[in-house]
Amino acid sequence: SIILKNDYQPFSFLATKLKEYTPETVVSEIEASNLRGRGGAGFPTGLKWRFGRRTEGKHRVIICNADEGEPGTFKDRVLLTGYSYLVFEGMVVAAFATGSDLGLLYLRYEYKYLLRFLNRKLAEMRKKHFLGENIAGVKGFNFDIRIQLGAGAYICGEESALIESLEGKRGEPRDKPPFPVEKGYLGYPTIVNNVETLAVIPWIIRHSADAFIKFGTSSSKGTKVFSLAGRIKNGGLIEVPMGITLKKIVEDIGGGVPNGRPFKAVLIGGPSGGCVPYALSETPIDYEALTKIGSIM
Repeated sequence: SIILKNDYQPFSFLATKLKEYTPETVVSEIEASNLRGRGGAGFPTGLKWRFGRRTEGKHRVIICNADEGEPGTFKDRVLLTGYSYLVFEGMVVAAFATGSDLGLLYLRYEYKYLLRFLNRKLAEMRKKHFLGENIAGVKGFNFDIRIQLGAGAYICGEESALIESLEGKRGEPRDKPPFPVEKGYLGYPTIVNNVETLAVIPWIIRHSADAFIKFGTSSSKGTKVFSLAGRIKNGGLIEVPMGITLKKIVEDIGGGVPNGRPFKAVLIGGPSGGCVPYALSETPIDYEALTKIGSIM
C-alpha cells in the first residue's frame, strides 16, 4: 500500500525538501516513475507535465478532476475526506514542476457537503505558507487553489468538458487539438490530473521513482485504488499492486459473493468499461490487459 498506508506526515516535502528541488528535477522524477493517469486514460503524468510546462502563457493552470460520476465508485470521495492533504500537496508539487499559478479542484455537485471541510484544509495551508505567495519560502513560487462545484453532469468527467463547465459554459467535450496543455482553462496551458494521480505524487517524490516502479507490471507501475461495491462479502476501498488478477481482488480480498459461488461479472470503469465475465477473471489489472478485453481502468 502506498496511499492508504497513511504513514506520511502531511506536507513534510513542502516544509523540508522543496527548496532542494528544481522544477526540472521534479518533472524528471515523475517521468522516471512511469506514473500513468488514474482517471481512466492512463496518459503518462510526467509527459503531461512536461508538455504543460513548455507551453507559453500568461498563467498556467493545475486542475484536480474530482468529478467522480461512475456508478458504485467512491475512491475519490474517500481520498478527499481522509487524505486531502496528499491531494492538495500533489497539486502544489504539480504547480511547482510546471510553473503554474492557478489551481482549481472541480468537485462533483453530489459531494457538496465536503466543500466547507476542504476549504478549511486550504485555509490551514495558507496559514502555513503552503499556498499563496513564496510558498514554503521559495521566492517567486506563487500558487493558490479554488474549489468549484460541478453541476451533476456525467460528461464533465472528461477533461475538456470539465474545463467548459469551469468556464461557465455547457459541459461538452471540445474538439482536439488543441489539447488542454496547449489551450485549456480560459485559453491558458492547463494540466488536468485525477484525485488519485495527485495523491500518489508526494509518495513518489519522498521515496523516489525507483521505489515506485518496484510495484506493478512492465507497462503499468505502482498501485491502484479500487472501490469494491455490490454483491460481495467485503466491500470498501482497497489498494493493490498493478498486475493483480480480477479473481484475486474479488475472491481473496473481497471474500467473493455471499452464496460462495463464482461471481458472474464485474463492472470495471463504469459504463465506459463494461462488464468483465468470470471466464476472464484471471486477467491482470493493468492498462493494456484491460484494453485487450474491451474494458478500461
